[in-house]
Amino acid sequence: MNSLAFKITWRLIFYPALGFSVVSFIFFWLYVHPRRFTGSYRPEDFGLKTEAVKLKTADGLELDGWFVPHKTGKKAIIVCHGYPMDKSDVLGLTVFLAKQFNLLYFDFRATGKSGGFYSTGGAREVRDIDAAVKYLEGRGFTGVGAFGFSMGAASVLLSKNPAIKARALDAPFADLSGEMNYIFRSWGVWRKPLIALMKTWSLLFMGVNINSVNPAASAAALTTPLLLIHGDADTQVPVENSRLIKAAYPAAELWIVKGAGHGENWYRAGNQYEKRITDFFDKNLK
Repeated sequence: MNSLAFKITWRLIFYPALGFSVVSFIFFWLYVHPRRFTGSYRPEDFGLKTEAVKLKTADGLELDGWFVPHKTGKKAIIVCHGYPMDKSDVLGLTVFLAKQFNLLYFDFRATGKSGGFYSTGGAREVRDIDAAVKYLEGRGFTGVGAFGFSMGAASVLLSKNPAIKARALDAPFADLSGEMNYIFRSWGVWRKPLIALMKTWSLLFMGVNINSVNPAASAAALTTPLLLIHGDADTQVPVENSRLIKAAYPAAELWIVKGAGHGENWYRAGNQYEKRITDFFDKNLK
């Protein structure tokens, strides 16, 4: 009898736990190996001359990119898209920068037309930014700026590349673990075990410790100018994220756009959005 009770109890624990582990792995897989999105917009659609480029990362990946040259401008800006989109997704958002700056767009690893199998929420994407910096340095640019949106913004903040002299970030998350907690908040008591398992899969399959992907902590070590832009109606990456980054680096400039959701800051602020970012880079890039 005791043996039967033990077998029943063991099965009641083991099989649900196994099922939950499988569910957590499915979520992990979907997030780190997203379906590729390739947008139809190109710089030529905005009347811009473009050079197709390929960037090489330190870990051997090839990234697809566009270099948009400026006829007389000596300053360059790297533009980083959000997850899980591609470079064309931020083209309309940032094309105004081409009036004054040289621009470099690229697809992060595992997105768009770039190589790579895993998207890592910024952990390995910093290597992609390093490749972009190296490309611009090869063209004679000694100090560059970086603009990022969402995950691209977080990646720019995570980058410790000394060649980046100024950062403008639209809707960055403050730390990846906290963003995961927010995304899965509706799971209630199952949220913590689900996230714990996803973190385990990340460490096992990618060698990435999600707890260490902390843009706010990176901000605390900054000494270069930082502009934070966030909508107070953002339900994907709440504005509290930029406030946390600002708290970590008080010298940062924080602009909260009223009524703007995720990806809506330019639409809400319009010319003011363009002016503030242009003025920021013009002032801080030498």
